[in-house]
Amino acid sequence: MKCSASRITNSYFLMPKSLKMLLGRKETDPTQEQFRNGTKNAKLVKINCAGEIFVTTETSLSRYPDTLLGNPARRAEYLDTSTGHLYFDRHQELFSAILYFYQSPGTFRPPETIDPVVVEEELDFFDIDLARMIANYEAEEAAKNVPVPPTLTQRINQSITDPSYSKFSMVWGGIDLLCILTTISMLVIETIPDYQKHFDDPFGTPLVPYKIMIYGIDVFINLFFSLDLLIRFSTWPNKRKFFAKPLNIMDILAVAPFYVELVVFITTRGLPPPQFFALKVLRICRVVRVVRVLKIVRHSTQLTEVMEV
Repeated sequence: MKCSASRITNSYFLMPKSLKMLLGRKETDPTQEQFRNGTKNAKLVKINCAGEIFVTTETSLSRYPDTLLGNPARRAEYLDTSTGHLYFDRHQELFSAILYFYQSPGTFRPPETIDPVVVEEELDFFDIDLARMIANYEAEEAAKNVPVPPTLTQRINQSITDPSYSKFSMVWGGIDLLCILTTISMLVIETIPDYQKHFDDPFGTPLVPYKIMIYGIDVFINLFFSLDLLIRFSTWPNKRKFFAKPLNIMDILAVAPFYVELVVFITTRGLPPPQFFALKVLRICRVVRVVRVLKIVRHSTQLTEVMEV
């Protein structure tokens, strides 16, 4: 026996697209079967099963060449030369389900009223080994579902975007969060009049305590943000779509003021005051730096989903 009776009585669905195929039908309208199978020019095969005529195509039968109907040489032994039909003195009602197995392709649905033992006998006769076919199909599907190892670019991107990806990712995410919190603290302290002098030009006069140290921290934070942004961009699958993400635009705005201020400091140093244009640029940059606060959104799954919508 090919399959246990308990398994045969159930419906076997080997391929989902089978529902769109044609059930084995009588010789009343063969052109409709050809049209539905998309084989208008295929050669028809007429089968007489215990006095009832069925029509299918060689294309449908050839899907399973290891079976009796799928093998042209084997089925030729049952050819009735007087009519040109194949003749089988087998179970007529069950033959529709067997023929549908070829046409579906792969779905076998025996009528529930037929004894499972009879079903097994018919499957044995037509050499349809459902258990082997199911095993082969499952093996093929399992092979398709084998995960493809990520590329180096994908691993690097995951390392800086997903804190749970690796230990390095956790460290990177921790540094990023620490830089964001430090930036927020510095933005708040800078608004206090008594501490504003610590955030002015670090190389100006007079030399104020902690000015260079604070500037050094700001440089480190901006360089880290810049490196993070550069890695994200270089490992992004689609460079054009990179700029369509609100979070990426936010990252660009977070570091842009630092470089604008740096250019202004370099180009205006040594020039007599006042440089009104430079002052306006610096004020705008200080306002835009507030965008850094929004970088903390990346560390909240819910807020990230909202920003990505």
